[in-house]
Amino acid sequence: MATRKIIEAEIGDLAGLGGIVTTYKEIAATRITRTRNSVLKSHTFLTEINEMFFQVKTSYRQEVARFTNQKKLKDPSKISFIKHNGKTVAVYLSSNTGLYGDIVKRTFDLFSKEARGTGYDIAVMGKLGLRLVEESKFPPPYAYFDFPDQRMDDQKLREIASYLIKYEKVVVFYEQFQTLVNQVPVASDISGNSLSAAQTTSAPALKYLFEPSLEKVLQFFEKEIFAQVFEQTIRDSQLAKFASRLVTLDAASENIKKRLDRIVFEAVRLSHREKNKKQSQTFSSMSLWTT
Repeated sequence: MATRKIIEAEIGDLAGLGGIVTTYKEIAATRITRTRNSVLKSHTFLTEINEMFFQVKTSYRQEVARFTNQKKLKDPSKISFIKHNGKTVAVYLSSNTGLYGDIVKRTFDLFSKEARGTGYDIAVMGKLGLRLVEESKFPPPYAYFDFPDQRMDDQKLREIASYLIKYEKVVVFYEQFQTLVNQVPVASDISGNSLSAAQTTSAPALKYLFEPSLEKVLQFFEKEIFAQVFEQTIRDSQLAKFASRLVTLDAASENIKKRLDRIVFEAVRLSHREKNKKQSQTFSSMSLWTT
């Protein structure tokens, strides 16, 4: 049977833990709003740069066709101005810390199932992901990149994008936001088709002056679009993880409240037992005096 001292100590611990969880919930909710806004801004920028890219291709379709012929491609949409190595890389976006529920582990399970034994090159982002890869004895070698959970590090983003863009195919395994209470692990090919990303027939045939050359400018567009798609994927992953953290913390908060209610009830029962015991002792003493 718990003593009053033990019960009071647990009440204090639960109240303190509840306060911490509430604070983390507020932080997670703030980060969800901020990340969602960043996702929308990133999507707008990507749309705009795709539209400009399409204008350039439309205005200079003859030059683009010449590049296509030089590369001996039957499908003009497959043209790329970046030299690729012909390989596929599987990228696992994880995290550096916990408190994200089981979504990080479920994403790793998908990554392990789809990428193991395929001959793909492997890249991992986040300390927790590196630990999971090592503990599961994933066959080396694999590239590791440290990346912050809470913000977008532009310099590191560019470094990672520069490493990945050399691959013919880039498949990213990450957490995708569906609803606030539903996040799912997904695999997405972000190498895509940069030259056919913008689909519109109403773009005006504008003329541009290029320095140093049209091919260099189109190469810049292709790199920039890839970097933006990769950044959008990271932001989507962050949004899903923050939502998963909020759901996890909300469940923890509810469990703490239930446990606190039970322990307070136990404290009340103990208090009643102590009062009844004192009353019994008092009555016993009174009966001794009257005999």
